[in-house]
Amino acid sequence: MLRYIRNLLAVTVAMMLWACGDDDRFWVEGVVDGLGTRGLQLLYESGNGGVHVEELQAIDGKFSVEGAAKDYTLAHLLTSDGRLVARMLVRNGQTLKCVFDIDNPYNIQIKGNNPSEEWAKFLRENHEVLRDGSHDDANRLILGYVDGHKEDLQSSALMLTQYYAVDDESRADSILALIAPEARPDALVAGYRRMVSRLNTAALEEKIRSFNIYNARGKRENYYPGRASYSMIYFSGAPGERRDTVTPVLHKLVDSLPKRRIQVLEVSMARDTSIWKRNWRADTTAWAQVWVPGGPANPDFARLDIPRLPYWILCDSLGVAVYRGSSLSVAVDSLRRRIHAKNI
Repeated sequence: MLRYIRNLLAVTVAMMLWACGDDDRFWVEGVVDGLGTRGLQLLYESGNGGVHVEELQAIDGKFSVEGAAKDYTLAHLLTSDGRLVARMLVRNGQTLKCVFDIDNPYNIQIKGNNPSEEWAKFLRENHEVLRDGSHDDANRLILGYVDGHKEDLQSSALMLTQYYAVDDESRADSILALIAPEARPDALVAGYRRMVSRLNTAALEEKIRSFNIYNARGKRENYYPGRASYSMIYFSGAPGERRDTVTPVLHKLVDSLPKRRIQVLEVSMARDTSIWKRNWRADTTAWAQVWVPGGPANPDFARLDIPRLPYWILCDSLGVAVYRGSSLSVAVDSLRRRIHAKNI
């Protein structure tokens, strides 16, 4: 009997050692403060051209998930409705222990590999600039970090996920090229871009759905796309946004077309209601204005993948987006061409 127990213990220890040394899987486990019990997804690109989606269920915020990636890859932890919880770098043979915050993807703690630990530390220590500062301030902060960490993988992760490169992708690529080759492996860079391309394609195919949200007067604003031939949705709230160049154009648009042809809706994603209400009081608008908590990660709009602010989506009466982008003039031109072409 004693020999049997010793043998059983030996087998158990051997199995535990084998599991800990498994080089074919990685594990991510921890807790998401404020999440409760709900579904999560871990999205990552394994390096073979495919985006993997691991579905899991968090219980009282606690979760555990495993995947497989031979080389370092960027993983996104999302709620089941597409809200970003956190990003991290994962690779087979590692276990990441994490503490996340459902309301703040910059308030994160990660243990298990050095690149993810340092990346999380940078996000925590600089959350005010990265979350609420201007794009220029955030870019300067990131460039300063990258300049001092050219040999580190987290520099590539920061450039890929945090650097604001809209209309200046070539400069972002030239900065990324300054990072040591071993710290910006092709599989990581190409894999991340493939995943972003897939996510953006899915967002482009998303229809604008009806919703019901409180407006600035505290009343319910009922929106549905079938109310007019086209809807112009203005996602506002960026720091330093020049509203004085936007409101005259929108007033002219609303005044020049009948209500059955165009409806305009402003969805403020300002970081707090005081900014929104200050803007609202300064405007005499002829369109509905609503505010949503959580910005682009708000559950009603996360699936639309709003990449930056301000942002415009022009959709038809079925909710199909016919224009998405940062240019109001392009959105207005697109609308007028369509109305003229259909003679409506």
